[in-house]
Amino acid sequence: MIRELKAFYRKNGILSTSFTCKYKVKCQGDSQSFTGPKSSFVSSGYEQGDLPRLLFLSLDSGKGHEDPEMRLPLSVRKRMEAVDVSSIPKNRHWYRTHELAWYLLKRFESGMLVEETKMHFAHVNSAKCCMNKKGSKKADGVLFRNCRIYLKKEISILCPKIIVTQGDEAKSAILNLCEDSLKKFDGYASLIKLNGSQIFWIHTYHPSNWGAFNKQRSYDKARNIALGWERYSKLVYKHVV
Repeated sequence: MIRELKAFYRKNGILSTSFTCKYKVKCQGDSQSFTGPKSSFVSSGYEQGDLPRLLFLSLDSGKGHEDPEMRLPLSVRKRMEAVDVSSIPKNRHWYRTHELAWYLLKRFESGMLVEETKMHFAHVNSAKCCMNKKGSKKADGVLFRNCRIYLKKEISILCPKIIVTQGDEAKSAILNLCEDSLKKFDGYASLIKLNGSQIFWIHTYHPSNWGAFNKQRSYDKARNIALGWERYSKLVYKHVV
């Protein structure tokens, strides 16, 4: 899977060490801090497929490594799998991503810890390149619009059973790719057909949108449980084969 992904990036000019994308000049514009494409994070367990494949589709990376070698598929995997999840502030995007992954996968592997989920999901950025804006602010819309042409094949290679979109750009991308809506559970969760396969799709606000995201998460302090994520966990376990 990761070899096929790398070959796809190279063929389309969006491999970090072979950046020849036809949109390169247009996307970079007059940005002085622009960095080229970064590979999606595809964990070892995700590639092996021991659990239902859970893919997060988010925005841009916010901050791109200056060294292209560090943005290659295996480099991204190695760096992300080495992260000490317990040391990440619990209100940050990356911890919240692991937490949601834990809720969605824990029923498929009893005893799984939040820290262990980094070995069992993939994380794809809707925009492959990064403008490195101050405060990791979202890149300009042109990056997202141009990168949409790559997402269909990338998702086909990754073959997810569950997709979680984080933020409106990711949501728009899936709506554009969706071939059919099979069943709707609420305003955020549904079964869709994409690349000919049934996928459980959950849309969430981006974790940086604290108010809306936390309302959706619906954390009950007394019971120490995110009620929103727990509900989706049950639906996923029931409907994902």
